[in-house]
Amino acid sequence: MRKQRTTRAVFETLESRKMLSHSSGDGSRIPPLPNPPTAIDQAAFALATADLATVQTDKTAVHNDSESVEAAVKAALTTAPVMTAQAALDAAIATAKPLIKADRVAIHADRIAVHDAREAVEAAEKAALTTAPVMTAQAALSAAKATAEPLIQADRAAIRAVDKKDEPAVDAAEHQLRVDTRNAAAASVIAADQAALTAAQTTLSTDLAAAKAQLATDEAPVEAAEAAVQAAINADPGVVAAQAALTSAQAKLTADKAQLTTDEAPVEAAEAAVQAAINADPGVIAAKMMLASDQTALTAAQAQFQTDLAAYIADLKAGI
Repeated sequence: MRKQRTTRAVFETLESRKMLSHSSGDGSRIPPLPNPPTAIDQAAFALATADLATVQTDKTAVHNDSESVEAAVKAALTTAPVMTAQAALDAAIATAKPLIKADRVAIHADRIAVHDAREAVEAAEKAALTTAPVMTAQAALSAAKATAEPLIQADRAAIRAVDKKDEPAVDAAEHQLRVDTRNAAAASVIAADQAALTAAQTTLSTDLAAAKAQLATDEAPVEAAEAAVQAAINADPGVVAAQAALTSAQAKLTADKAQLTTDEAPVEAAEAAVQAAINADPGVIAAKMMLASDQTALTAAQAQFQTDLAAYIADLKAGI
């Protein structure tokens, strides 16, 4: 039970209100007849007026149907099938309530435990930074960075030089392709432009390959040293213990959430059974069918009114 439950299910009985909610506005103002009106005007006006009367009649029917549905649902609550289902729901709630309460208490405690365990992991990792294995790995990382820094700077300078040399050709080829495409140049011209662009892009990619490969080579020792530092931290006994405690706390939280779902399931099933019993009641079925039928008629009447109203207005504008 993820939210407070009452001893009665919440029944979905107000479909009609939803249906009525979009039927209140019909653009139902019919312009007055001109003076003097033509026979066509009078006929179109009469047709729109009759349509509007039908719409209002259908609206009244839908409103009455919605009240009939509510009355049928209320009556169904006193029938044997619904009362039996309701009794089962009450029993399910009574059984599940203490279980669910205990589950929520456990989950609350679990969340606190997970939070504390995360903080313990952070503290252990901070403490590990002062241990000999981590400090040794950190010193190796610092040395790797010192060695690699000038090499990496040179690699990046080489990449920038290639970009500076080759990118103007790529830009020029892209520009020419855009111009010729915009000007609807011949297909052969477009094909040549595309070939020139592909060639310029290939040259740029080829010229960059060696510089990028060298950059990757020169960065590799730093990345390896960084991984070694992290591995030394992860291997610290304090970190290992703290991480294990966090994993255990997270597992317990997951298990207790699953237990809550399990303990809620019988109540949810019993609620669904109550609703199913209401929906199966003959009076409810008949009331809903009538509502659906009248709503269909209302929708059709509204559409017909809009069509005939538009025709009448068009006649007025045309001065027929």
